[in-house]
Amino acid sequence: MTIQSVTIDLPEELVHQLVQAARASKRTLSDVVRERLLSDAPGLPPLPADVEHELAVFSALSDDLLWQVANTVMTPAEQAELAELNQLAQARPLTGREQRRQAALLDHYQRMMVRRAEATTQLQRRGRDVSGLFVAPPGS
Repeated sequence: MTIQSVTIDLPEELVHQLVQAARASKRTLSDVVRERLLSDAPGLPPLPADVEHELAVFSALSDDLLWQVANTVMTPAEQAELAELNQLAQARPLTGREQRRQAALLDHYQRMMVRRAEATTQLQRRGRDVSGLFVAPPGS
C-alpha cells in the first residue's frame, strides 16, 4: 500500500477531540486520524479489541523492539505442527482436540503477522529501510 499525505480542513471541535484522543493514547495525531479513517474504510474487517489495543502502543516502541517484532516467526516446532494438522485435515476430519490446536496455531500465526505488519509500518514511517524484511532467507 502506498502512503500519501493529504491536507484537509476540519472543524475546530473535531480537531480538539482528535488531539485529546492522541494524547490519551500517547500516539501521534496522524496515527489517530489514520486509524479513524481506516476503521471506516469498506472491506477492512475489524481486528479484535485486544489486538487493536496492543497495536495502538506500537508507535511508542523503540526501533529495537519494532525490529524484533518485525522479525518474529513461528518456531520450527509450531510450523511443523501446523503443517501436520493441515495435512491431516486434507486426509480426514480432525478430532475436536486437533481442530482446537489447529485454530490456536492459526490464531497465533495471524496475530503474529498483524504485529509484524504494524512494526514494519512504524519502522517505515520512521524512515527505516525495511526492504530486508521481504527477502526470503537462503534455502527457503
